[in-house]
Amino acid sequence: MLSTLRIRHIGVIEDALLEFGPGFTALTGETGAGKTMVVTGLTMLLGGRLDSRRAGAASTIDGTLRLEGHDALAAALDELGAEEEDGEVLVVRRTTRDGRSRAQIGGVPVPIGTLARLVGSAVTVHGQSDQQRLRDPDPQREALDAFAGERVLSLVSAHRELWTRREELRSERRRLAELIAEGQRRRTALTSALERLEALDTRGGEDDELRAELDRLAHAVDLRAGAERASLALAGDEEASAGALIDIALTAVRSAAGTDPLLAPLAERLDALRLEASDIAAELGRYADGIDASPSRLDAANERLHELTLAVRDLAPVLGGGDLTSLLESSRTAAADLDRYDGAETRLAEVDAEIAGLDPELEAAAAALTQARSEAAQRLAAAVEEELAQLEMPAASLAVEVVGTTHRAHGRDEVRILLAPHPGADHLPVATAASGGELSRVMLALEVALASSRDDATAAPVFVFDEIDAGIGGKAALAVGQRLARLAQHAQVIVVTHLPQVAAHATTHLRIVKTASEGTTSSTVESLEEGARVHELARMLAGSDDSELALRHAAELLGAAQASAAGRAAAPGSDR
Repeated sequence: MLSTLRIRHIGVIEDALLEFGPGFTALTGETGAGKTMVVTGLTMLLGGRLDSRRAGAASTIDGTLRLEGHDALAAALDELGAEEEDGEVLVVRRTTRDGRSRAQIGGVPVPIGTLARLVGSAVTVHGQSDQQRLRDPDPQREALDAFAGERVLSLVSAHRELWTRREELRSERRRLAELIAEGQRRRTALTSALERLEALDTRGGEDDELRAELDRLAHAVDLRAGAERASLALAGDEEASAGALIDIALTAVRSAAGTDPLLAPLAERLDALRLEASDIAAELGRYADGIDASPSRLDAANERLHELTLAVRDLAPVLGGGDLTSLLESSRTAAADLDRYDGAETRLAEVDAEIAGLDPELEAAAAALTQARSEAAQRLAAAVEEELAQLEMPAASLAVEVVGTTHRAHGRDEVRILLAPHPGADHLPVATAASGGELSRVMLALEVALASSRDDATAAPVFVFDEIDAGIGGKAALAVGQRLARLAQHAQVIVVTHLPQVAAHATTHLRIVKTASEGTTSSTVESLEEGARVHELARMLAGSDDSELALRHAAELLGAAQASAAGRAAAPGSDR
């Protein structure tokens, strides 16, 4: 239930506090007084935007929402950390002229989307242009399910569980199929890579060895000459070679050692040095002889290195590694990489079997849901037709059609509400078959039928109707007032109206009063008691609140409405 609404700086309303009753609240006032601004304020609490042309320096909407019966909303607010006091929560929406907006629920800042989702679960605004329940298939299906009650809702829940499980399995199946395909591609790529690597007949470090050899081959002449010169310097025939000089030193030390034995170790070291120099000279000679400076060897080494380089480039993405050695190491463990694909085919077969088992269950659940909806559709059509008869549309024929459509989580049904406004007319979608006034009455009849079917009266929704009575008058207007009062037995109803026949049935009557002072216009809100209500109804009837005839008519209208309310209280449903 919406207890209060405070509007500041929206249109002509500078600062107004509206206190709503628990049943039927009517908002009346002269044209241009700001009645629509109240609906604008309520819409802002639901996350709607404020037209910048209607804003002052800043606009603020405060709404007090009573949570009694709205268990899901209360739980959501508790999780949000919103504060409540005496079972009520304060909802605040602020906007600036430049379009910036802030929202709070129970003192907690929230995004506008969250505001719309939470408050929208308790408050519904109906206007001439936004009766989506009568225009879109999904809201019509939801309306039928709500009317059908627990039987259909439990079937929807059971179907949704099966659908969700099947979608999870289908998702897993797609993942497994991709994994198997990837495994096959991976296995093919690994096999080809290993075969190519085996054909190379290489070893770790061969590429580095080839680069070193190519470097030697590029300097072969200089390397050979240097090695030969060094060999001759160590053990050449010339007397100045290192070997000849060591021999001279060795002979001298050995001769002196015959006199002083302390020189014997040095003689041994000189002998070892002579042998080492000879060995080094021999190795240098062999090194010089082993250098192949032929162009054919250079070409062969270049070709082999190119072959290895291409293999590393091509196989590294498959096997891993950035050089030949790491590539060879990765190839030894490549087969283990395929282990993660093991078991995928077995699991895929299990998933397919589970899907095959679920499909008949899902079809049976969808069929049961269709059957239950079809039965409920007949009852809903009859209930709405009965309400339409009370709303001065006795010849109207309404059909609620359940037709097959694409299978989805809620079943395979599309619900269409069709109307033949008079005998002989074809049943067409309500949005196209009904005039503006008829559309309003069909919507009201639907809401009354849905509200009457609800078993839990504690979580009564809040319905806001913006000039639902537009385009009607006379007996139809009186009937609309009566049905709004009937709806108010099951919900809180807030109506912006210009018809006295409607306003007379309200249990709370608020008047928007426009005043002009010093070139500015502003509006305030007054709560009307018995006498003031009669004058307001007279004004609505005759355009003046001091006409004796209009006052008598207004008093009579109000008395009849109150008598009707007393009758409903004594015997609910007696106004049918």
